[in-house]
Amino acid sequence: MIALKFMASNQPPIKRDVAADAREGISTGASVTTTPPTEPPGAGTETELVDTDKATEYLNQGNELLRKGKIDEAVALYAAAVQLTPDDEDAHYNLALALAKRGKADEARKHYEEALRIYPDYSEAHNNLGNLLVAQGRLSEGVEHFKAALAVAPESASAHNNLGTALARQGKIALAIVHFDQAVRLQPDYIEARYNLGNAYLSENRVEAAIQEFSALLRLQPGFEPAQRGLAKARRTQALGSPQR
Repeated sequence: MIALKFMASNQPPIKRDVAADAREGISTGASVTTTPPTEPPGAGTETELVDTDKATEYLNQGNELLRKGKIDEAVALYAAAVQLTPDDEDAHYNLALALAKRGKADEARKHYEEALRIYPDYSEAHNNLGNLLVAQGRLSEGVEHFKAALAVAPESASAHNNLGTALARQGKIALAIVHFDQAVRLQPDYIEARYNLGNAYLSENRVEAAIQEFSALLRLQPGFEPAQRGLAKARRTQALGSPQR
């Protein structure tokens, strides 16, 4: 078996319209401002809506900053959203994602876990938390989160790819291939999944299949150097007629 690397990928931050949740049919549980009993009837609801709208603005502004690579500023805005609406799973999720990008894995894990406490079927949080755990070497825990993500969203190409990556790191290459292949079927232009599938085939000495996947990937993204190296390795292996050590 050839020892190769595999690529995981996170789900992106959640973007919401003001006063509306982007994930249709999912209640965020946001709005937690406590209304003093001396306020007139309805004042609490109005205050909560203001807080929810402001938190949503912070989330969307944080997303834009994160896209520009301004991670610390994004973290500050996401944290402000969490402070305003601590029962909003999206605020915890986005904060966790930004903290993970900053390298603060333990803090990120806590916020992913809080998002899942609020909304246990949050597939994106399961997926990203799984990646975080796998990166820490906690493969079995990561696998369980990827499986939980797929139980909620069975057509998540990202979760299939990430589950395949964790399984491959556990040495379960044949099972990993099933999930890499499914990720590619669901999203044919998924660069990481195609690369992983090619590597998995090569690891199993299925050289022709590996060449086919790396070639398909390079038609999608000709300058992708890992695939160029993978294709070269597969062709060398094919020329030797035996697995490359």
